[in-house]
Amino acid sequence: MIINVFYKTKVPSHFRKTSLFKAGVSAALGKFASKKGEVNLIFVDGKEIHKINKEFLNHDYKTDVISFNYPFPQKGGEGLPFGDIFVCYDVAKENASLYGQGVLKEMLTYAVHGALHLAGMDDATPKERSAMDDETGRIILKI
Repeated sequence: MIINVFYKTKVPSHFRKTSLFKAGVSAALGKFASKKGEVNLIFVDGKEIHKINKEFLNHDYKTDVISFNYPFPQKGGEGLPFGDIFVCYDVAKENASLYGQGVLKEMLTYAVHGALHLAGMDDATPKERSAMDDETGRIILKI
């Protein structure tokens, strides 16, 4: 599994923990992480995530994380993860103090959450959201 990390906004160097983010995404992808595939983790600012959210999801506001899954079909098997995870650094900064945790942990939370979407989890219902939040927390504690 190839996991690329891009910083498309000014993220201070002490928050550019590329190895940590890759470990979180890999752990969230679980069984898929040992297979072929490619995931891009892209840190953007509030303006960029708002633009992406509006253009592709028809939501006119900024958000914390957006994932796009582009399954790479395999002959005779299930698709492999291939996608983009956009994490908003500005929202991470804003929410870190709101939730009483550090900016880095907030960024990692969004990266893991986005990767769980690529692995097939959803958060459309309260039950699914709770399961996804639990799994995100478990992964972060593990890495």
